Amino acid sequence: MKNRSWLIFVVFSLFFIISCGGDENTSVQEDADDADSENIAVSIRAAGDGSCTGMQIDCLSQQLAAVSFQIKNGEGETVFQKSVERKELADKNVKLTGIKNTENATLIVSVFGMNESGVADLNTPKWEGKASGLKFEKGKTTSVTVLLYPKSVQSQELTMPEELTIARFGHTSTVLADGRLLIAGGFTMCSSLGKCPASETVEIIDFESGKTELLTNMTEKRAMHTAIALNDGSVLFIGGIQTLDINWQETPFEGFPLMRYTPSTAAVKIEKYMPPYPKHNMKENGFGSPVANISEPVATPSNVPFSAFQSVLAERISDSEIAVFLVGGLDENGVPSKKSYKFIITETEEGTVSAGEISELAESSEPMLLPALAYSNGSLIAAGGRPAGSEHAASVISESGSEDFGSAEDNIFFMQSIAANGNLYTFGGYETDSKTKSFITSKHKLDENGDEMLDAQGNPITETRLNRNRKWDIAGKSVTTAKDLLLSHDTNVIFPGTAYDRKNNRFLIIGGTNAHNIYQAINVDSLSLYDKPTTHIMSNEQRIMPSAAIIPAGVIGDNPVIVITGGTNALNNTGSAVKTVKINNL
Repeated sequence: MKNRSWLIFVVFSLFFIISCGGDENTSVQEDADDADSENIAVSIRAAGDGSCTGMQIDCLSQQLAAVSFQIKNGEGETVFQKSVERKELADKNVKLTGIKNTENATLIVSVFGMNESGVADLNTPKWEGKASGLKFEKGKTTSVTVLLYPKSVQSQELTMPEELTIARFGHTSTVLADGRLLIAGGFTMCSSLGKCPASETVEIIDFESGKTELLTNMTEKRAMHTAIALNDGSVLFIGGIQTLDINWQETPFEGFPLMRYTPSTAAVKIEKYMPPYPKHNMKENGFGSPVANISEPVATPSNVPFSAFQSVLAERISDSEIAVFLVGGLDENGVPSKKSYKFIITETEEGTVSAGEISELAESSEPMLLPALAYSNGSLIAAGGRPAGSEHAASVISESGSEDFGSAEDNIFFMQSIAANGNLYTFGGYETDSKTKSFITSKHKLDENGDEMLDAQGNPITETRLNRNRKWDIAGKSVTTAKDLLLSHDTNVIFPGTAYDRKNNRFLIIGGTNAHNIYQAINVDSLSLYDKPTTHIMSNEQRIMPSAAIIPAGVIGDNPVIVITGGTNALNNTGSAVKTVKINNL
């Protein structure tokens, strides 16, 4: 079932009518007769898990005991409340009247179910949803769409009723201040020639209503880019690429291994993207000041050297300033670069954005291609992506100098990274062999004579540092490598989605090559994997290059959740991009 959106009156043959009216100077009146009032249509939908366990709206007809409607004003005071029990649901129309004129109101819909004995449990709701920023006014129609979420989760994953409008991977997902999620760019497919073109499309997910809406395009096609939320509700898009070549390189860069993936044609514009405001239910009810959906380029110095194989980091350093770092990549002659650059993007209270002049940091000792980056206390770290014979794996870089650290075996390519607690954490990637200058897919343990060690069956014993989690201590200039491997059948994990769950102090690694259907949770302190059910096989979907975002508490239920969008089941011309939107409780 592609679309799990159901109107509650379709499922139950019901239509809930809410009318404004009654004495505004007294308490809530129910079932008052007010012929001058218009109706409020409440459409209810539910997030599901693909089986009839109470997560889907079509399950409610069997488990439903009552539906409660509560309306609170902007001060949080209840101005209307009524519960419609199962016996009342036999009628096709249930009329709820007596709502006071209210602005900035929140409607909370709670669904109560039956317990295991088949008795109604009216104390604890099984499903709940809300719509905020509503305007109830006598004589005017208010139309509300509410998405229900289970209060007590019965599975690891829920599926949003609406999919992405465009299947994509290698995109960004940015949480807006009002709780919506902005999805931008990425790839939609890879051609038979092994080229994956980037997209300029943008869409938005509204979790209160469950609506997904296609928006105005970006001014430039981009994927694998950087996105950062601004103070005025807009989002800044920086860098990225316009094409990914998934064929092996024919000729390597000097000193480097043959690249398994080749990002090319850098996106060179910085743009400020303003999503439309307000969100769905507020817009439908005329509450809130409308803001147009526009995208506009940010004026930048002409010498900003965006390039292929370059890593971009955007770090907020104050309420009004964002530091942008461009590290490594290819220079104007197509040669791997040792250079790093920095410039500051400044926001004003009026919402304007400007980019300052670019400055060059100290050169690293060796060129870098797609290094992992983090910034802490004035220091920039760039890890991995160095020539195959490099003695060190990372550099701490500033304007005044560059200092190397880390051993050659930590020189990893295509690492996914997260900056947290003043450190850089990396996951998976390709290790290189300093002699053959090639990527290592497995490593055999050698004895003191350099010969392969065999097990009792005569098979080589594998000793690998592939797919390990690493902590790069910026201040201490040291690397800690975890003992545990990522769950990928001892093969490389490349291009997973990542998120930092601060509440539970863990990293979340979603999918990636050779681990495309695995959801992995990693303890930040020990770098070890959590066991099931936290780490688990994801249902139905295989995801390479998905995007993951933490939605704060209060948007979907009382706790933060992780929302996983997009991805592809294979990073080649046979792969299909994913449209489903998954929610995991943290």
